[in-house]
Amino acid sequence: MTAGLARARDTPGRAPSPQPFDGLLVADTENVRARYECYRPGCPQRREGPVFGSAAVQAFVAEIKSQHLAAYHGEKR
Repeated sequence: MTAGLARARDTPGRAPSPQPFDGLLVADTENVRARYECYRPGCPQRREGPVFGSAAVQAFVAEIKSQHLAAYHGEKR
């Protein structure tokens, strides 16, 4: 990081940068399990899973983000 960027980052009164991501989907293919962690502020259900087994993990990975956003954040994707 350059000195200019470091100074800009630490400037008092500067607006915080937007959160870079809303959640994290973790899939462990070796142990065949997965989980989803939501990082949105105020989320009532921060963690979904873990789920185990090949078929369950595939279904979970395919749908969890849209299911979580619809159920807890009122978003349709």
